[in-house]
Amino acid sequence: MKMSPQLAYLDSIKHNLDTVTYGHVYHSIRQVPDKYVPTALLHKGHYIDRVRINEGEKLFTTEHDVSYIHDPEVLKNHVGLGRSNAEKQAVFYGAIESPEIRQPRVVAYFETTKLFKKPELLPDNITELFTMSRWRIMAEIEVVEMIFSKDAQENSEYARTSVTNQMSKLPNDEIRKFCYEQGEFFSEEFARKDVGDNQSYKYKISSAYANYIWDRTAFKGITYPSVQSIYSGQNVALLPELVDKYLKLESVAVFKFERKDGKDLPIDCIKIATDLGKGNMDFKYADYVEADYLPGGKLY
Repeated sequence: MKMSPQLAYLDSIKHNLDTVTYGHVYHSIRQVPDKYVPTALLHKGHYIDRVRINEGEKLFTTEHDVSYIHDPEVLKNHVGLGRSNAEKQAVFYGAIESPEIRQPRVVAYFETTKLFKKPELLPDNITELFTMSRWRIMAEIEVVEMIFSKDAQENSEYARTSVTNQMSKLPNDEIRKFCYEQGEFFSEEFARKDVGDNQSYKYKISSAYANYIWDRTAFKGITYPSVQSIYSGQNVALLPELVDKYLKLESVAVFKFERKDGKDLPIDCIKIATDLGKGNMDFKYADYVEADYLPGGKLY
C-alpha cells in the first residue's frame, strides 16, 4: 500500500522543520486520512518516576515544585517546544518500568539532566543533585503508544512485544501494513536523536501529533521509548488533567550524581522527604541512611 500523499508530505519536510510553522505542521497532520492510534494501559498500582534537577543544593519543598509546571510566568517565558509539548504548554514527563530498566528513576534522570547531552564535554569533576518524585497510578489510564521506531524495535523487548500485540488486533495484512507504516512514521519523530542545541523545531511533528490526539480524542497521554536510555527505557507524557485526577505523589528523595577525576561514581540517595506536609505543600527532609530504608520500603 502506497504512503498517503499527506503522510508523504510530512515525510518530505521532517528534515526541514525550521522552514515551516508549527501551525502548518499541525494542519498537515490533521489532513492525514484514517489515522491509526495505537494505545496502551498504565495500570492501577504501578508508578511513574519524575525527576527535576536542583539548583545547587536548594531543595524542592512542595508538590508543585516536583510536578508539571504550574507557574504561568515560567510557562510563558521559559517553556519552549518539547517532544510532546507545544511552546508555553504544561506537560508532565516521567518514566515507567521496562523489561530492561527496572528502576525508571534512572531513565527519568538521564532524560532530564543536561550533563550527558554532550558527554565528550563533561568536566572531569562535577556534582549534580536531582530530586526524584514517585507517583502512584490510582486508576487505569489509556494512553497513546509510540513504539514502532526502528531503534525501539531493536533495543526494547517491551516495544517488540507491544507491536506484535498491536498488529494482532488488526483484521488483515493490508491494514496491518498501512497502520504499521503510519505508526512507524510518527514513532520515529518521537524517537529523534538528532536534536541539538537550539534545534527544538525538530520536535514540531511529535509535539503537533501529541496535541492533535489530545485535542481530538479522549486520550490525554502518550508513552514512547527513551532516547537517552538508547530506547530501552519507557517515557510517559501526560496532560495536567490526568495527573490531577489519577496520580498520587507517594515519595520524594534527593540523589547525587558525581564525577571525580573523569570517573562516574555510583548515584547515591542523600536525602528523603520523611513528611510531605499538609496537602503535600511542606516537604520535610532527613539525611538518607540506607539501613533505615530496607528494600520494599516506600522509596524503592
